[in-house]
Amino acid sequence: MKKTMKGMIVGASVLAILGAVSPAASATSSLGDNIKGGCFFNTDENAVATNGQNQGVIGDLSATTDATGAPTGATVTCVIEVNGIKQTATQHSYSGTGVQAGSDPIVFTADSNATVLLCQDVTYADGSTETEICPAATSQDLPPQAVIDEINFIFDTVNGVLSGIDTSALCTVTKALAPLDLGGVVVIAADGSLTISDPLGLIVITNSCS
Repeated sequence: MKKTMKGMIVGASVLAILGAVSPAASATSSLGDNIKGGCFFNTDENAVATNGQNQGVIGDLSATTDATGAPTGATVTCVIEVNGIKQTATQHSYSGTGVQAGSDPIVFTADSNATVLLCQDVTYADGSTETEICPAATSQDLPPQAVIDEINFIFDTVNGVLSGIDTSALCTVTKALAPLDLGGVVVIAADGSLTISDPLGLIVITNSCS
C-alpha cells in the first residue's frame, strides 16, 4: 500500500475515510452474512477551489458472503453525519450480488471543529441487517511544499516496510471487481491493482497486485 501527497493546492483541507481500502475491514450480521470493505468518502475543502465547502465523492467498494461463504446479495447505504445530523444529500446506496461498487459526487458543510462520521447500513438478501456503523473521518490540513516533501520522504520510508506485508486479501476482492473506474477516484486495473485519489489530486493511495 503506497500513499503520496502532492502540493498542488496549499492550504487545502482533505477530509476522508477510506473504509474500503483495508483488507481487514469486515463485519458480520446476526445470520452470519459477512461484508468486507464498505463505504468510503474523500473531500477537499479550500476557500478558493471549493468555496469553503467539503466537495468530493462518496461510494462503496465491498464484497458480501452468506454464512456458508457463498456470494450473497446486499444493499450498502452510505451517508455523512455532521455533529449527529445526517446530511441527506450525501446519502447513496449501492447494490449487487457478491460485489457492490459505485460512487457519487457530494457537497456538505462542516467546520474544522465539527464531528464528521461516515455511516454505513447493510441490508442482505436474507433480510438481516447491519446498521449505524459510523467510523469517524480524519482531516488533513495540507502544509507548504517543503513540509509535503518531508512527509513524502516519511511515506517512502514507511512504504519500504509495508512492501513486505501480504495484501493478497485485498487483491482477491479487487480482482473480482476488475476492471473498474469510478470517475477516476477509485480505479482498479485488470490485474486488481487499486488506486484511490482525492478529487483535487492531493493524495493518492495505491496497492499493486501484479
